[in-house]
Amino acid sequence: MKQYKDIFKEWHSKFPVLSKYTERTLYMRINPLIIGLRLQKDRFGGDDYLPVLEIIPLWEENPKRFGKPLCWDNLQNMKRLDFTIIYNQHDYYFPEALACVEIQFGKILKEVVFFRDLMEFKNHLIRQFITKHNPCSWIRVFQLQLGLALYFNKRDLLEQIELNIEREIKYWTPKYLHYCDESIDEYREQIYQPFKDREKFMEIIEMNSQRPKVAKLNVGTIVGIDDYHYETKQSWLDRLRSLFTKR
Repeated sequence: MKQYKDIFKEWHSKFPVLSKYTERTLYMRINPLIIGLRLQKDRFGGDDYLPVLEIIPLWEENPKRFGKPLCWDNLQNMKRLDFTIIYNQHDYYFPEALACVEIQFGKILKEVVFFRDLMEFKNHLIRQFITKHNPCSWIRVFQLQLGLALYFNKRDLLEQIELNIEREIKYWTPKYLHYCDESIDEYREQIYQPFKDREKFMEIIEMNSQRPKVAKLNVGTIVGIDDYHYETKQSWLDRLRSLFTKR
């Protein structure tokens, strides 16, 4: 049977821009984020693994929470099912898995990443939501956007994202909060809290970047910041009004 350590080496050889972070992860540091792949171990101890894209924020202040992904996405095969690979079938499925990584994650798993591709990766994440207006899912998407906008000090973009957040929050009715542990105001605070003080935000990123394991990672860069234009989400009523305005 194929040994896991050999499988890990093969994945690393195909993504030299990534560095080994743990026995299961290959990451790179890219401005305020750590991005990379986890070869997720089978939860029940089986001889298989699942490639997962992980995005980790460098602005996490709590040492106990640092390193936990803000966003993640399981690799899917051509049938849109999780691409779980049994060790002894790795050689057969590896080429297809690489092709799926390129399709699903190729725009952000490289040394130079366009700002728009990171910001718009949210659309892919949103399509994975089981419940359309689940606050727990939206928090991660909004924090990714706010973190990127604040890091590059895009004030106009921050205002547009905040407008979108408040429009989404209007959907968080009791129907969607029924199984949640927090109120709408508590969820709103959770979204915005890390981004209230930019100076502190930047200091935390710098501090976390100097962690020994993080400092050893390969470094990428985000480009095209000024070329990105954010599209504010419109409610059905706003869209209806715009139709009459154009006439």
